[in-house]
Amino acid sequence: MPAAQDRTVLAFPRCPTAGRFAQTHALSEDERIDLDRLRWLALRSRLAPRPDLERACFLLAAGTGASLERYSIAFFRGLADYASREMTVYRPGARSASDDEIWMLRLIAAWRRGEESAAAALVAWRVEKPHRRWMRFLSAGLVRALDEKPV
Repeated sequence: MPAAQDRTVLAFPRCPTAGRFAQTHALSEDERIDLDRLRWLALRSRLAPRPDLERACFLLAAGTGASLERYSIAFFRGLADYASREMTVYRPGARSASDDEIWMLRLIAAWRRGEESAAAALVAWRVEKPHRRWMRFLSAGLVRALDEKPV
């Protein structure tokens, strides 16, 4: 077989994992809204100056009423620098969701349900060990800021 030939792994139709490979993520309307907001925040964070993660967290922890923008910049910059692999975030309005976006939605849902251990496990799954504490703090703050009702 030539080395340049494309190799694709296909599951057998009756294989137990065939459904998982072909599965698309069915998102609720609320999840789609959250996902589009996250996509816009991720895009905006790429335009902002790169903060020092630890210093940004100290400033956010010391202040009260930090904005969604400040949390999102620190969170998405932290993911860009300290995720165990490059994160894939699609453009706002895209129909499908990447695995990384599904991970973010699960992280948000865990924080909203008050499941700190589940949120910590999700952060541990995607973030390098020395930075997990700060990313848990940022993700919790991001969810609080997302859920605040504008006055």
